[in-house]
Amino acid sequence: MHLASHELTVGAKRTEWVVRLFTDDLEDAVSASLGGTKVRLERTEHQGQAENYVRSKLIVFRGRKALNLHIDGFTYQPDAVEIRMHVDGGLPLTVTDKLLHERFEDQRNVYFVRGPKGRLDAVSTATNPKIELR
Repeated sequence: MHLASHELTVGAKRTEWVVRLFTDDLEDAVSASLGGTKVRLERTEHQGQAENYVRSKLIVFRGRKALNLHIDGFTYQPDAVEIRMHVDGGLPLTVTDKLLHERFEDQRNVYFVRGPKGRLDAVSTATNPKIELR
């Protein structure tokens, strides 16, 4: 099974978001999205391509309004990548998460959300990529 973890901390004015992915999985997905051009995420110039890939695969709405996903930081390690992001405002959010689903049939993107009403958990899969966070 292939996994990615999403950790969201919800505030009234901002939702902090950290996604952790296996480095080789993200490199494979970004490379495929670029028509097979090999991407190595230890290279700073390739990290921007990974950020663009993440923005294209994570679509966030509040009601009917699409929200900007702001990338705040990128941490490379040989085994895992951590991307720190945020969206303005708190809950509710609707997320369509297609990260790595086109590459791996068994991809599961697990969500841990800390909000004002406690903790929420959710999973995004290729067959069910949409998550409602309230």
